[in-house]
Amino acid sequence: MANRKGVFIGAYVPADLKKSLQQRAASEHRTLSQEITRILEESVRGARLPPGFTDRRAPNSPARRRDSDPLPRRRKDDLPFVGDQSSKDD
Repeated sequence: MANRKGVFIGAYVPADLKKSLQQRAASEHRTLSQEITRILEESVRGARLPPGFTDRRAPNSPARRRDSDPLPRRRKDDLPFVGDQSSKDD
């Protein structure tokens, strides 16, 4: 057996919940233990970033541009938005 560096937490889990957790873990290519650990981490530390996503913002960085720019946000030389014209021709 693998040498584990953690604490075993025993808890009663209804059979239907265990089955759902196993299916979710399998769909994400994880073990049941890894899925439960992920859920516990997210509940304590908050949701993680998606795989491959790097958050480059500093913890106290100002709001993103969309939050701070006044309307209209489009540049004055931009062309206006033209929707899908194919449905109007029929």
